[in-house]
Amino acid sequence: MQCLSCGGAFEWAGNGQYARCTRCLALFNNQNGQLTPIQVQAPGGGNNPEFNAMFAQNLGFGPPPPGAGMPQQQQQQQQHNLAAGTFDMGGGQQLQLKINGKSPEGYLKDKASSMIWGWIIGAVIIGIMVLTAVGFGIYIYFQAKDPSAGVAGAKNAAAAQWDGKSTFDCKANDQVSLVGVKANVAGTAIKASGNCQLSLTGVDITAATGIEASGNAKVTMTGGSIKATTNSVVASAAAKVDCVGTTVTGKSKASGAAKVTGAN
Repeated sequence: MQCLSCGGAFEWAGNGQYARCTRCLALFNNQNGQLTPIQVQAPGGGNNPEFNAMFAQNLGFGPPPPGAGMPQQQQQQQQHNLAAGTFDMGGGQQLQLKINGKSPEGYLKDKASSMIWGWIIGAVIIGIMVLTAVGFGIYIYFQAKDPSAGVAGAKNAAAAQWDGKSTFDCKANDQVSLVGVKANVAGTAIKASGNCQLSLTGVDITAATGIEASGNAKVTMTGGSIKATTNSVVASAAAKVDCVGTTVTGKSKASGAAKVTGAN
């Protein structure tokens, strides 16, 4: 078999239940030889390589192969042509240096001065440092302007303090990620409501009701387990609960437009 996305070779985990492309790192679910892509979405949306790697690890894969998942242009070695004044900045971007309308080689031939070489090399190094500093500054500026980044960070910090002994409540526009928590709750372990987006990775839940989702809440559980004496998952309204590679004990229940996948 080859990757449905890029044609790369596969590596397998979970006794052949899961496949990962060694070139683009796409994940697939294998059911009787039929490959179905696994959509991985980090909390808050977008592509997050660290979250993708953690997701794959919970399915049984090891660290990604060196260079896998990188754009092709980033895998290529940078090409510089100092004589022509062309410097490869990476990502398809090039810096073109001209001195009095001439390439460094032509200028040096005209002037025949060894001092010019030192000036050119110094100017190039300073230019690259300035461009790097400007790019980093722009990145910091937009990160600082994005209020959601600060909110998500605060919620993640709060989530990490959950002791697993009482109900965890995710509501309103919360974006929360829980990793490796072992919970034992008498009633309902997790409640998600409003527009909450909750990611559970490697979380083990023992409770009367594992997850209760309502409103437009979206809960994604990767790996881990749910051991419920009443219901593993209860979803209502437009809520959605996805369990990927999760061991589930207890029946699930969905009403309205709610959807539950990966739980009986």
